[in-house]
Amino acid sequence: MNGIKTSLVAAMLFLLINPVVLAADIKLELKEIDWELKNGFSTRVWSYNGSVPGTPIIVTVGERVIIEGINHLPVATNIHWHGLILPNDQDGPSRTIAAGAPFRYDFIVKEAGTYWYHSHYRPVLTQVDMGLYAPFIVKAPGDEKYSGDHTLILDDWYLDSTGKRLPGTARGDMERYGNIETVNGKTADGIPPIIVRPGELHKLRLINASTAAYHTLRLDGHRFRVTHTDGHALSKPYITESVSLVPGERIDAEIAATGEVGQTYRLSNERPELGMTVLFKYEGEAVVPPISSPFVAPSSREFPGIDNKSPDFLLELNSSGKMNEVTKNAMPGVQHQGHDMQPGGEMGDMQWTINGKTFPDTEPLKVQVGEVVKVRFWNKDTRGMHPMDHPIHVHGAKFQVVSQNGQKPEREMWKDTINVPAGQYVDVAFVMEEKGEWMLHCHILDHEDGGMMTLIIARPDK
Repeated sequence: MNGIKTSLVAAMLFLLINPVVLAADIKLELKEIDWELKNGFSTRVWSYNGSVPGTPIIVTVGERVIIEGINHLPVATNIHWHGLILPNDQDGPSRTIAAGAPFRYDFIVKEAGTYWYHSHYRPVLTQVDMGLYAPFIVKAPGDEKYSGDHTLILDDWYLDSTGKRLPGTARGDMERYGNIETVNGKTADGIPPIIVRPGELHKLRLINASTAAYHTLRLDGHRFRVTHTDGHALSKPYITESVSLVPGERIDAEIAATGEVGQTYRLSNERPELGMTVLFKYEGEAVVPPISSPFVAPSSREFPGIDNKSPDFLLELNSSGKMNEVTKNAMPGVQHQGHDMQPGGEMGDMQWTINGKTFPDTEPLKVQVGEVVKVRFWNKDTRGMHPMDHPIHVHGAKFQVVSQNGQKPEREMWKDTINVPAGQYVDVAFVMEEKGEWMLHCHILDHEDGGMMTLIIARPDK
């Protein structure tokens, strides 16, 4: 059966099993506001419906989602539904919403999970850094059985003591890292606590919206049971003391409330002095009966024989000292600053490459809809004193992580964003379900805007 027929049959089966239900229309206004990060400390942001993060979109599998709104920002924009598999014209990057213009998105959600939406209008760094992001949650049937379901969006801001946005990058950095870190748009004592009782079971949905910062989180006296990566259920959940998220990545984890009444525990990253700390407060007089996990692990979905398949494409990731025009304009009226490879020098002219080229001159990956494709990402960015990791995000598909440096992962993982450490390689495999031109890029937004992006051109099988 050819790819088109396969896709049509799959779509028909999906609709039979998951009848389409029209969700309530979602209205979004994009506007500039002053946003309070904590009491008495505000900054100017761009927002979805007047908040950062923007309005959460929460739906169930099979719902038809219609999002309409108006762009009140002084600039053009668009919206990318990060992690969702949609028709190409709904994915976002190919669209432009002019300043003052209305917009409409209309699609059906097919898979439960934790996703998010954000601007993808280039230079992407500018608009995401200004606050244009929000959660998109597709609920699974068992989610309502948790004692609490908490979405935590992690971010960082580069501001002065008055809340004014600082230009470029901190001296010594090649990417735009912040000096204030936030959870759901709040920092330090502005972050509301999570109230729990012994015996409860809470679900955490963690989303890294930072443009460059990685976050490793720990919760004092507790462990995480990780159930999903990038919204996709693990066939073998695992327990860990800490969870790490690269830009664009999501992790779902369960927290069993094993603490003591009257005690407070801290969920924080490795830089708590920057304000990323959530307090877990145990309240109530009685211990609730222990709650069993409602999570149901799926069966294996690995591609048969994928371990022995040679990569169809090799993408070498690297950098060089030459800035392209998009990078120069990544922050309006701002020069990128940092250290060159020479001591004391100013960088200001970095570009990031795939197979030695920068977007739009990178070579696209030409594939067919329904075809199993294996790609090797090889990070050659190891020169000088600043080797760089590159978290690669694929639009329009979820991928199986096949191997890391030739070694099969400990557990089957499906993702849409994968970190490729400096000097290492990662093999992934995916099937494009929808035709069209899809982006593949580093989700460190300095690197994406600086050229580390290409296209996957998915053609219908003839």
